[in-house]
Amino acid sequence: MSGEENLIGKSISKVQNQQVDVQAVEQIGVKNVPLSSKVILEKEDYQTLVTAAQKYVVQVKRESKLEKLLKAAEKTIAGLEKKVSELTETIASLTKQLDQYHSVRGQMALHTLKQENDELRRSNSQYKSIIE
Repeated sequence: MSGEENLIGKSISKVQNQQVDVQAVEQIGVKNVPLSSKVILEKEDYQTLVTAAQKYVVQVKRESKLEKLLKAAEKTIAGLEKKVSELTETIASLTKQLDQYHSVRGQMALHTLKQENDELRRSNSQYKSIIE
């Protein structure tokens, strides 16, 4: 449980940090440059904006990689499901063949027992006739 709590704690911390970053970006003050369409930012605000942009780019790259990994995993899972289906069919076929083998083997043993029984009956009737 401790490992799960630690993981949850880290996730909560990440979300809180993201919220702080978003709030910091939203609070950036912009001043217009006179007679221009340009704006002025304080150095600290500029650094906050750059950091947020870098984190965003890193997050987008991570999500892209995770999406690729997810697609690869889904493809692998589909392949494995197909393989499991094929193996299940093969096992069913082999089980059926094994059942037929046991059935034939049982029939062969039954035939042999019938032959022995017939021979013993003949011998028994011969002995009875000799005794009489």
